[in-house]
Amino acid sequence: MKKGFTLIELMIVVVIIGILAAIAIPKFSNVQEQAKKVSCQGNMRTLATAEQMYYSEYNTYGTLAQIDASMQENAAELRCPEDTNLGSYSVTDGGDSYRIDCPWDPTLHGSIDDGVISWQ
Repeated sequence: MKKGFTLIELMIVVVIIGILAAIAIPKFSNVQEQAKKVSCQGNMRTLATAEQMYYSEYNTYGTLAQIDASMQENAAELRCPEDTNLGSYSVTDGGDSYRIDCPWDPTLHGSIDDGVISWQ
């Protein structure tokens, strides 16, 4: 009698590996997206804090360039974690209010209005 695996045994192993891969791959992509979302939200919180500091000093909300010049920080260098080609976050100054959006997908990663976190 020959020692070795039969074709059926090998096919069962391949099917089991395929099932495990089908379970693991979506979980991995979900973890990546969650990490990008948290990174984006952290960057927006940093910008919102800088915006509040700017407001307390100048009694008005500033643009991203004004915040960057005032704080001498790297606020203008914050990039979206999804695609760095999209550029930095946008700060919309309404005079007495502001809005910060994630440049990748504000509906997915969120936005901030007047320091209030608007994402879920």
